[in-house]
Order: sequence, then structure tokens, then C-alpha cells
Amino acid sequence: MSEEVRKARHAVPRAMFWTVALNGLLAYAIILVMLFCLGDLDAAVNATFPIIEICTQATGSVKAATAMVSGLLVVSTAVTLGSIASASRLTWAWARDGGLPAWFSHISSRHRVPVRSIWVPIVVVMCLACLNIGSYAAFGAFVSLASLALFTSYAIAISCMLRARLMEGVPRASWSFGAFGIPINIFALVYTGWMMVIFCFPQYLPVTGDNFNYALPIFAFVVIVTILLWFARARKNWPGLDKEIIDTVLADADKNTKD
Repeated sequence: MSEEVRKARHAVPRAMFWTVALNGLLAYAIILVMLFCLGDLDAAVNATFPIIEICTQATGSVKAATAMVSGLLVVSTAVTLGSIASASRLTWAWARDGGLPAWFSHISSRHRVPVRSIWVPIVVVMCLACLNIGSYAAFGAFVSLASLALFTSYAIAISCMLRARLMEGVPRASWSFGAFGIPINIFALVYTGWMMVIFCFPQYLPVTGDNFNYALPIFAFVVIVTILLWFARARKNWPGLDKEIIDTVLADADKNTKD
């Protein structure tokens, strides 16, 4: 998405940092409020949807609790739209660079957005959501798989940056933590590794075939298939990322900085 942002070299890291910082503070505030208004702990733990039980105990009114919980729909909608935007741009860029069929890289002349790439993640998620009807364990496995894969992508990016810092050195950027960069990268890798292990844990005990967390076996299968496809075809046929696009984004950032 950096390709669509002006002054991407400066705007994107600021957006990432302040998003994490502000959401962390707000999440901490929400947790304090929930704990303060928790009420009967056993009732909340045993409830199908604990947040509804907590709001009902706090307000003493089913209508007020319903109104408060309905506000979560606004948050969910905003998160969903952001996820669709991110996934669609990844799909489009991957198709543009030859990783997916070029059909997905089409830009609508009317809407000026990659409509086909937008519909791909929507349709895939809708199909996966249907698993919840037949098996909650299957649906939960894909949810855990998404988190596991996401943190794996973080680990790859951070590892590359840490290696560059230690082995080659990186140019000092306008948005940089300076000497704190390496400790932050190391901490991020440790935290990411810890969370990747947590995502593979079962949600309930005792573990049975119905509640077993299948995220790790599915993830391992996807990784193995990906590696085989890389050596069998992609290594010789995929030209790599479009470096002209990257150079254009960097040149635009430098131009805006000078201006």
C-alpha cells in the first residue's frame, strides 16, 4: 500500500508506529474498564459471549448492553475494511509482479481500483466462514493459521532487517530509532516467536479430535508445498519483484522531501 501513499518513506512508518502506540493505550484503558465493571466473574467466564454478560452486569439493562455491544459492529466494520484494502493490494501487487495470474492485476477504468483483487479475499473469507457452520474446530484452525502466517511474515521481515543492520549496515532514515533499532528488532523477534508457539496451542482441555488446533499441520503443509513449487517452477520462471515500482516510490518520497 506504500505505492499509493505520498511521502511513503516518512508517512508509512509514522502511521505504523502511532497506530500501535495509540491502540495499545486505548486497549489498556478498555481492559481496565472491563475489569472494573466485570461483576460476577463466574457468570462472565461461563457465558457464551462474555462481553455481553459484562455489559449487562455493568448497566443492569439488556437494552443498554445491546446498544453497547452493537458499537463493536462499527469497530469490526472498520477492521474488515482495512483488512480488505490490505489483502486486495497484496493480491494485486503479487499478480502484477507475476506471482499470480495477470487477470487479478486488472485496474477498473471506472473505479480506478483493482476490483478483481478486492473480490478475491472477500470470496475466500466468505467460503472459509462457512466452515463455522459445519465445524468450529476447522474454522478455529484457519483463524489460528492466519495469525500464525501473519506473525511468520513479520519474523521474516524483521530478520532481514536485523541481518542487514548487523552484517551490512543500513542508511540512516528520517524515521529511525537509531541505536535502539537492533534491541527493538531482537525483542520483536523473541515476542513473535513466542506468539507463534502460542497460536499452535489447543483452546480447550482435554484435547480431542474436535478441539485440536490444526493450525500448525496446515501451516506446515502450505510451507512444504510452497517450497516445492519454488524449486519446481517459480525459481526459474518468476522474474522477481518489479524494482521499477520500488524505485518510483522511493524517488517520489525523495522528491516530496526536497519539496
